[in-house]
Amino acid sequence: MKLLSSLFFLFFMGNCFAQSTNTGTISGIITDDIAKELIVGAKVNINNKYRTLSDYDGKYTLKNVPYGKHKIVVSILSFDTLIVFIDLKEPTLNQNLILGGSVELEEVKIIGNLVRGNNVPIAVTTISTKKITEELGSRDLPMLLNGTAGVYATQQGGGDGDARINVRGFDQRNVGVMIDGVPVNDMENGAVYWSNWFGLDAITSTIQVQRGLGATKIAMPSIGGTINIITQGIGSKKGGRFKQEYGTGNFLRSSFSYNTGMTKSGWGLTFSGSYKRGDGWVDGTQTEGFFGYLKLSKRIKNHLFTLSAFAAPQQHGQRSYSQPIQYWSADQALNLGLTIDSSQNYYNQGVQFNQHWGYRTIDGKKEVFNERLNYYTKPQITLKDFWKVNDKLSISNLAYLSIASGGGTRIFNSSSLQRDSIGLIDWDRVIEDNQVNSLFGTPNVDAAYHPTLIKSNNVLLASVNKHFWVGYLGQFNYEVTEKVSFSGGIDYRFYKGEHYQEIKDLLGGDYFVSTANQNSTTAMMVEGDKVAKNTYNAYRDGLVNWIGSFAQMEYTGDKWSTFINVSGIINSYKGIDYFQKRELDLGDTILQIGANDTINYNGEEYTSNSSGLTHVQTDWKTIPGFTLKSGASYAINDHSNVFMNVGYLSRTPQFSNVIDNNTNTFFKEIVNEKIVALEGGYNLAGKSFGINLNGYLTNWKNKPFPYGVSVPDPQDPTETIRININGMDAIHVGGEFDLAWKINKIFSTELMFSYGDWFWNSSKTVFIPQYDSLEINFDAKGVHVGDAAQTALSAALRIQPLKQLYFKIQYQFFDRYYANFDPFSLQGENGGRESWMIPSYSMVNLFAGYRYKFKSFVLFCNGTITNMLNNIFITDARNNYNDPFNFDAQSANVMFGQGFRFNVSLGIQF
Repeated sequence: MKLLSSLFFLFFMGNCFAQSTNTGTISGIITDDIAKELIVGAKVNINNKYRTLSDYDGKYTLKNVPYGKHKIVVSILSFDTLIVFIDLKEPTLNQNLILGGSVELEEVKIIGNLVRGNNVPIAVTTISTKKITEELGSRDLPMLLNGTAGVYATQQGGGDGDARINVRGFDQRNVGVMIDGVPVNDMENGAVYWSNWFGLDAITSTIQVQRGLGATKIAMPSIGGTINIITQGIGSKKGGRFKQEYGTGNFLRSSFSYNTGMTKSGWGLTFSGSYKRGDGWVDGTQTEGFFGYLKLSKRIKNHLFTLSAFAAPQQHGQRSYSQPIQYWSADQALNLGLTIDSSQNYYNQGVQFNQHWGYRTIDGKKEVFNERLNYYTKPQITLKDFWKVNDKLSISNLAYLSIASGGGTRIFNSSSLQRDSIGLIDWDRVIEDNQVNSLFGTPNVDAAYHPTLIKSNNVLLASVNKHFWVGYLGQFNYEVTEKVSFSGGIDYRFYKGEHYQEIKDLLGGDYFVSTANQNSTTAMMVEGDKVAKNTYNAYRDGLVNWIGSFAQMEYTGDKWSTFINVSGIINSYKGIDYFQKRELDLGDTILQIGANDTINYNGEEYTSNSSGLTHVQTDWKTIPGFTLKSGASYAINDHSNVFMNVGYLSRTPQFSNVIDNNTNTFFKEIVNEKIVALEGGYNLAGKSFGINLNGYLTNWKNKPFPYGVSVPDPQDPTETIRININGMDAIHVGGEFDLAWKINKIFSTELMFSYGDWFWNSSKTVFIPQYDSLEINFDAKGVHVGDAAQTALSAALRIQPLKQLYFKIQYQFFDRYYANFDPFSLQGENGGRESWMIPSYSMVNLFAGYRYKFKSFVLFCNGTITNMLNNIFITDARNNYNDPFNFDAQSANVMFGQGFRFNVSLGIQF
């Protein structure tokens, strides 16, 4: 009995001792509560005994922690300290931690117009820094978004930075793009030129795509959606990185960045710089660019002051013209059942061919020389003050300035370009034609202008585009209660765009004579001189004055989350047209104007300077607009919610639909666009599994055609005029589904599917009384909208066999792309005809990477392969180029997508 009692006692004590000494591991990821950015260098502490720092992936691990209840304390400079109570009962516990209270990140939420959390009443996709690093490679930023629901992006002609993006069938003129809360869509035509933002990926922490009218507070042209790009903050751990890339087309890029972190005295500095050059995948699309970014922050009590500046001067060759299918590939034309016309000068050139370049002898050496070269720099400076007045009220003031300059080159007379046997420009022959009279073999001299100087017959022009853009954005956010907040603000922008053409290269000559300048003192023109109107384009300025305001009320409860937003704008437009003539032909009269003179005629003002340069300027035209939108979301449980939002937008027209650039006069038919949008969806967000399902309907009334529509002049049918035609409506309806599933520690998958039914909804006769009751008939009712794939699928599998190693394979499929076309051309027998639908296409992409952590730094390498199988497919098409009465592949002009491309990078993070 004593032996049995002793054994029982020993068993009981051993069991108690085992229980008291059982230990486990606590691990997880630390992020912020707004931008969902990974937090590096956060201190994680339990009882000052078990301590660690979050690593470069935001991960932390605490080992050998005894079973039981513990208090985890997480702290890092510029964030509120986080305290979390846990109960460790198992060998492993996954505990993700979310930090809040950062003044800088609250600034991101309010100024950057981000939404956070799962229970939000809009369709939104957030792209993380990790995804950008792993998948972008050397592609343009929009191409990364091609796997996002509702998004279609292409490289168009293939030039570096020439990508375009559509969201829900709306082109990028109708998609709002913001960088740190600053709108960047062109103030005249709404376009976004991605070549201006080279290097942005190096400093981006988050890209949030809000589809539909979204929750953006300020008035934006966001019919299709809004893309918010948020740059990296300073609050994270200090450190830097260097990365070297190499890719297709001898692409080389070197990037360096450094972040001081926020010091105890409240100062912080982030710097980033990058240089790239390459030959391009498309022939003759050489690229070279620099990028520089600087952000300086200072915390003074409850204020966070930030001064940031970036610039990306670049130049790259372009491929501007789409061509018939047989021009690029005879095999592809035959596969589509087309008839090959071998009598054409050039066909079957190859999908990488580019007609805009050739070789030029410079200093005895043959060098690549581009006819189409884009060069531009758009530096931007932003000054922000974010003031956390108290726990309820925050106020932000943001001022920005952008002064841009650059342009694109093109030949004055393309029909006289000499080409070699394979279709490249023979620049040496072009120069010879300029220098030597082909009839007599003598120097090309025109004694009427100069007895000995060489007169160029052809020159290289540059279409120069400059702008001065200044803006102010003031906002406040007031937490009325824990669940109710109210915000409002004002948005002011002033923009002046300057557009003209100048002589860039005389191509071997000494001067050039413009036919529009023959009667002026500036008939003999040299490099740098502005070319007069009627040679190619006007010399004009476009001025836009934008005043907007907004107010928004939000409620966030345990179950319901709602918002209502109203915004209004007043847009003012003015045009100034310069042209080098002293005799002004105004149609009904001819005015003689001298130097330094001003003449008023029919409400227009004509002014000249001492050299005879005259200009005519319009009055200011002011047009108001407004937006009203609201949404609600209901949380079914902790992991799922349903939502709905609705909006109405009275959108002011873009400058290009207010002032005719050809005549510098106001269009006579200017009315606002009317957009009604409705959206609903369901979201499920679990620990390792998430689903988003949503549907939308957008009714766009009075959808304009950019720059107006060209129609015969009623007074002279041999001439054309440009007019706005109101009454063209379009309906965009569709559904979107995306899924993310982390199967286990090794495997995770993503799936996206979107289906749209976008069609024109107008068939009518429009009378234009201002033009002698001009009558326009069109029938586009039920015809599908072109220029983007209405069906898209993306699927990806990520494999991470080791903590430091990953592979990801991605499949993308696009279908129901209708060739782009002018819906106003659907007249007579063409009324109601569908555009040609390009063949569906797919591609496979591969991504891989490895990280190795040393004691004080991390070595990493990444690789991307896009279109791994080198599929050949059409990505862009335009109908009726070659035959206005046929709507098929034979009549279309197209661009092919890019083939196999790769990018590898090696870097160090410290």
